[in-house]
Amino acid sequence: MSTWIDFAVYATLIALFFVFLPRSSRQYTLPTIADRNPAWASDHRDVVARLESGGWFLYACYLWAALSIGALLGVKLELIGPFDDAVPKWEVLKDLAHTFLIAGAALWSVCALLWFQWVRKNVPLAETRRATLKPRVASDYLALPWRVTVETLTVLHLGAWVALSVRGFVDGADYVRDPDYWFGFALVVVATVIFAVVAAVVPRRRPSFADTIFGAGMRRFELRVSYLFRLAPLIAGAMLIGKYVYDLDPDRIGTLLNWSLLITGLVQFLRLRPVAPAGPRFSVESRLNA
Repeated sequence: MSTWIDFAVYATLIALFFVFLPRSSRQYTLPTIADRNPAWASDHRDVVARLESGGWFLYACYLWAALSIGALLGVKLELIGPFDDAVPKWEVLKDLAHTFLIAGAALWSVCALLWFQWVRKNVPLAETRRATLKPRVASDYLALPWRVTVETLTVLHLGAWVALSVRGFVDGADYVRDPDYWFGFALVVVATVIFAVVAAVVPRRRPSFADTIFGAGMRRFELRVSYLFRLAPLIAGAMLIGKYVYDLDPDRIGTLLNWSLLITGLVQFLRLRPVAPAGPRFSVESRLNA
């Protein structure tokens, strides 16, 4: 498999996380402030407009994306190095991409905390609103084929673990005597249960300000992503089966598949739009009164 595929997956994820996501996040500034106190947002239109522009944070994200993708491209074209010849180039790309993503996500988290702290400090809380609650189920937000496909794959995957374990005992295979094999199986089971519980809780959680911003689209997004991420334990389990049962090294393909799940989740998030209009042709007051 060409290392251009690895580069394309990592570059796409970096571009989504540090270019498209920051640009899209600007449209949530006004709804977030207005959900806390619409009168304050209307009285401080200059502050809201400045925050919506993105400012230095947006350009910092662009710069980080350019540095990250540039470094990956430099490694791919062998302009950066040399590296240990014993380490495959795909592994160098993977480690480098992980480093940039983790460091960038950490800085992003700090900025997010500072943003919410600023909102709590400067925007007084308006009168508390009460949402009308009604029973919600997964079928309200997610089509039946999505749910059936994920549940079927989960059952088949766990069934494969059981079948291979029984075959290993019958044949006297070495992998059934390896504690790491059973530890991996336990982790897969635990992760599968946790993700299934999260998917079951999403339709029933209490509404938040995100529901005010996005309406029913927020819960639909959460449920789609939670079902999508239920595939992550299956990928990890398949990697462990390949390693212990068939003596394969699926680390590269498994890593790319897991990052592809994250890319799909980010694309789903970028498709979200606030319920109220938030384009530049709307003034703050018209958007607040929409």
